[in-house]
Amino acid sequence: MKNRNVLFFALGSLLVLLFLNIFLLKLYDHYIYQSLNRLVVSLENVYPDTEIELVKALSSTEDIEDVLGKYGISKDTIKEILPYHNFRLFIVLLVSGAFVLIILLLFGIYFLRNKKIQKEIELINEYLKDILNDHYELNIAQYNEDELSILKNDIYKVTIKLKNLSSYEKQEQQFLMNTLEDISHQLKTPLTALMITNDILVNNDLSEEERDKFLQRETRELERMEWLITTLLKLSKLDSGTVKFKKEKIRVDKLVDEALSSLLIPLELKEVVVVKKHLDFNLFCDIAWMREALTNILKNAFEHIGLNGNITIVGEDNPVYRSISITDDGVGIEKSEIQNIFKRFYSNNSSKNSLGIGLNMANIIIEKHNGKIEVDSVLGKYTTFKIIFMKRNC
Repeated sequence: MKNRNVLFFALGSLLVLLFLNIFLLKLYDHYIYQSLNRLVVSLENVYPDTEIELVKALSSTEDIEDVLGKYGISKDTIKEILPYHNFRLFIVLLVSGAFVLIILLLFGIYFLRNKKIQKEIELINEYLKDILNDHYELNIAQYNEDELSILKNDIYKVTIKLKNLSSYEKQEQQFLMNTLEDISHQLKTPLTALMITNDILVNNDLSEEERDKFLQRETRELERMEWLITTLLKLSKLDSGTVKFKKEKIRVDKLVDEALSSLLIPLELKEVVVVKKHLDFNLFCDIAWMREALTNILKNAFEHIGLNGNITIVGEDNPVYRSISITDDGVGIEKSEIQNIFKRFYSNNSSKNSLGIGLNMANIIIEKHNGKIEVDSVLGKYTTFKIIFMKRNC
């Protein structure tokens, strides 16, 4: 309560006390006067039954003749009677004392409550300072239902959210730092190769055939860098959540053919046989992104098989789910490594030329389509990537 409000409250209380005393005194004066008036009337009329008439007169509520006025007694002069005057004073003191006591009690309760509130506010301020200093371990939550307790609980809820956001931000910063380190490492290799090749081209007398050979090597490294940068940009879009998938219906056999189109020449040069079965059903997806996911899985299969290898693509459409299985008869994957193959920039001994981002991107795309990838492999025999979409989710 502000000082101005306290002043208004005090003045209002004094006015109430003043009017209350005036009202009670007037009421008392009227009562005494009427009682004495009835008593004199009864005594003035002498009857055998004077006592009965006196009782009747005192208990009557009817207006009676003003006899006291005949003797020069009025409401004002009666106040000069000492016992009456003392009793009037007693009424004033009693009412005033009781009123002041109540006011003091109310003020005491108010100041005690205000002191408690100030203490709670100081506690909240200290708590907020700790939060600003990234200290989230304190707990000010309470189980009462007063306003300050509700405020404390709300602040604590905000604290929990800030703590989670801070933890998430730290994880994101660590992830970004690791990603930048991996990207710089991945770009360093082709850049180093380009610099060496360029020095050879500039500082050496080469034959036309040797020069063409080094230029072709530069072209391959530039293409590798272009693919890496393009893929990383796509991954950053997926990570940031800015990609809005435009889902539409497409035949799975057509989707698979589009995914294979960029690999046709490498597959032909390696004499790989591609077998497709049971792909005559529809899938509801973002065609461009799903094609990207399938291409990365097919590219991974291509990289792990030798000459005259086989890739089998089998579809399944049952009452529970739709799936696309891609199986190669390549080197296979050790059981202990299967859980790591979808990690970004992960590569094992069997994929030295892989940058470890194709399968990671494929997995993210499939998950954002409410699907999942299951992997089954036997070392030295085969590897199967099974992409599953539950029908309740698509």
